[in-house]
Amino acid sequence: MRASLVALIAALSTSAAADELTYIGTTEWGFDAANGVSGLEMSDDGVSFWAVSDQGWYITGALKREGDAISIVTVTRIAPLLGHDGFPVNARRVGDWSDAEGLAILPDGTAYVSFERWARVSRYPDLRGRAELTRDHPTFYDYADNRQLEAVAVDLDGNVFAFPEQTGPGRRGFAVYRLTGNEWEITGEITASGGFGIVGADYDDEGRLYLLERKLVLGLWWQNRIRRFETPDGAGEALWTSDLGEFTNLEGIALWRDDEGLRITMVSDNNGDKDEPTSFVEFRLTASADEG
Repeated sequence: MRASLVALIAALSTSAAADELTYIGTTEWGFDAANGVSGLEMSDDGVSFWAVSDQGWYITGALKREGDAISIVTVTRIAPLLGHDGFPVNARRVGDWSDAEGLAILPDGTAYVSFERWARVSRYPDLRGRAELTRDHPTFYDYADNRQLEAVAVDLDGNVFAFPEQTGPGRRGFAVYRLTGNEWEITGEITASGGFGIVGADYDDEGRLYLLERKLVLGLWWQNRIRRFETPDGAGEALWTSDLGEFTNLEGIALWRDDEGLRITMVSDNNGDKDEPTSFVEFRLTASADEG
C-alpha cells in the first residue's frame, strides 16, 4: 500500500509539472489614452479585445499579429463607463468611483466590472449603457484602500466570481466571492503565498481558473506570477513566476485558444505615467518536454 501511495504522489507530481508557459513576446501600446489599463478580455480568436482603466474608461480594439507576435494594436472605441445613475463614473472623484480594475464578459455580452476604493461590482447589459449595481457583500469594506476588488471572472456555467487584492482582516487567504442572484457570498479561500496579491483572473475553455498575481519588491521591481486552479479554492499550481523587473505592472489577463493551443494575453497598468509604456505580453501554454 505504501508503494502504491508513493506511485500516486509521483504521478500527481508529474501531472502538475506537465504544463508550462512559453513566452511569445511583448508589444508596447503607443496610445496616449491607454493609461492605467487594469482589466482585459479577449475574443475567442484572439483578435478583438475589451479593457477597462483606473480612470473609468472602457476601450475596445483589435490586435494584428505577424506570426505569433502582436504587431499592431488598433483602438476602435474609447468611452466612459457609466454609473447606475447614467453619469460617467469618472465624473465623481469623491470616493473615487472610477477605479475600474477587473472585467469579465459573458457570451451574451453582459459585462461585470469590479471597482476598487468604492468597492463594488457593477453589471453592464451593454458596456455602452448604464451600470446595474449588485448588492455589496459586507466584507467589501474590510480591505485597505487601493487593495479591494481587483479581479472578476466568469466560469463555464456562468457563475461570476470576484477576488480582492489582499487577504483582508482575520483571513490567511484571499476570500472568493460568488454572485448568487444579485448578492455576493464567500464560497472559498485562495491560499496566499510569497507576498503576491491577486490582480487578474480568467477561466480557460476547460473550466480551470487562472489568477494573475503581482508584488512590488523593495519599491523597485515588479514580479508577476500565474497560478491555475481546478476549482476556485486552495493553493492551485504555479505555472510561471517572472524574474524581478522582467515585466512592468501586469494586471489584466485573458485566455483564448488558437490552432496550437491555449494562449494567455496580459496587459500592463502604467499607473497613469505616460513615460511608462502600456504593454501587451503573451504566453502559450505548452506541454513540458519531460512529460511522461
